[in-house]
Amino acid sequence: MDINRITSINRPLDPAYPTNRLIIWIFVIVLVVASLFHLSLNNTIIISMIYGITGGTSIFLVWAISREVDPDHDIAAFVPVILSFIPVVVFGIHPVLPLLWLLLLLRIVDRSTGLKARPFDTISVLLLSLFLTYQLTWIFGIITTTAFFLDSRASSPNQIHLVASILMLVVSVFSIFEGNSTAIEDITLIEITALLSMVILFIPSILDSRKLKSKGDMTGESLDTLRVKMGKILLIVTAILFLLTNVGSANLWSLLWCIATGIGLYRILIGDQTVKL
Repeated sequence: MDINRITSINRPLDPAYPTNRLIIWIFVIVLVVASLFHLSLNNTIIISMIYGITGGTSIFLVWAISREVDPDHDIAAFVPVILSFIPVVVFGIHPVLPLLWLLLLLRIVDRSTGLKARPFDTISVLLLSLFLTYQLTWIFGIITTTAFFLDSRASSPNQIHLVASILMLVVSVFSIFEGNSTAIEDITLIEITALLSMVILFIPSILDSRKLKSKGDMTGESLDTLRVKMGKILLIVTAILFLLTNVGSANLWSLLWCIATGIGLYRILIGDQTVKL
């Protein structure tokens, strides 16, 4: 069965590309290193293996999100990967579902495949967002609401996503009144510094208005610069919200910091040069 008949935001990992092979090797290395590290802390083999798998998956998702944010520079995605090694391997920050959720939202907004989300994509993202909203925080609902709304208003709009955005907004408000609220916490000086550095480094990438060289996977047409820009704004807003709130899964912000900061650092160190492996 052709999976592209069901989903239009699926992006197969073609091992023919050197950068794709590299991330596969990095995934395997992180899996092994994280498993051995966890095993050294006197944990069981099974628990250590699960730790390694979720760690490797988190690193992979950091790379995939970075590719969505800066599609014109293959190598740029590996800077966030390097930055995320310590939080993932040492501190065990493995927010797999939240990272997957954000990746899917970005693909809906920036349309990196070149196609609108299919009904299966919309339903899948809605279900995942509902789960995260009820289990963790309404922030997931608000960000999902924003992503669907953007997709319904931008070029070649997907009108059904206006309905989906209204649905998620209702769910988010209901979640708040049900007691699933999230307060602004007192952040430390280190967190303030991290926030400012992330924003300062990432803003130039948002303001860049040059036409993108990257093309949609399934259409071969150039990606919409405005849509990719909206994806970048969605990323930075999500990172800021999770940094400022005391959510149980707020560790998500540290990996989003790695993504935004890593993309910004690449821009400063390499500029607009297209470096490929």
